[in-house]
Amino acid sequence: MKLSFILLIISLFVLMGCISEVSDDVAPPGAPVFKGEGYRPVYLSIDEMRKVSTEAPQALRRPGKIYVKGSYLFINEQGKGVHLLNNADPAAPQKISFIKIPGNVDIAVKGNLMYADNGRDFVVLNIADPTNVRLVKRIENAFPAQSYPPYLNAYFECVDETKGMVVGWEKVTMKRPKCFR
Repeated sequence: MKLSFILLIISLFVLMGCISEVSDDVAPPGAPVFKGEGYRPVYLSIDEMRKVSTEAPQALRRPGKIYVKGSYLFINEQGKGVHLLNNADPAAPQKISFIKIPGNVDIAVKGNLMYADNGRDFVVLNIADPTNVRLVKRIENAFPAQSYPPYLNAYFECVDETKGMVVGWEKVTMKRPKCFR
């Protein structure tokens, strides 16, 4: 009886070892075949993430939403911040400044205040002087952590929160990552 019990326990450990072994060459159920490219998270430290500042105008690279306030245009630069342009002469808009807001995806403007996401934080900025935007309020951790890229049917490097906060994703050549969405 004791011998059969010991053999049963040993068999269970061997069987469990086989079940927990996951091959990197096998795609998750329903996933497409991995073709050598996936998404890698782009990290910033919490201190870097929370540095909101007014900078010199920059070129548009990945524009998002556009807000109009009076003669001003606020153009979101996905993941980076907001371009501010004077559009008093629509035939020749003038670049005024770039409001650096790391991790920014969305904005809203009302009066002299701009509301924006700053990674996981929610910030309120005073834009009365567009060349010197000031932080009015910050609500920390108002939004959930970004744990996967905004693409479906995509392989990606799993997020490692010890590296900082995710502010974006870059498509790169990689060995088959363990995460898929």
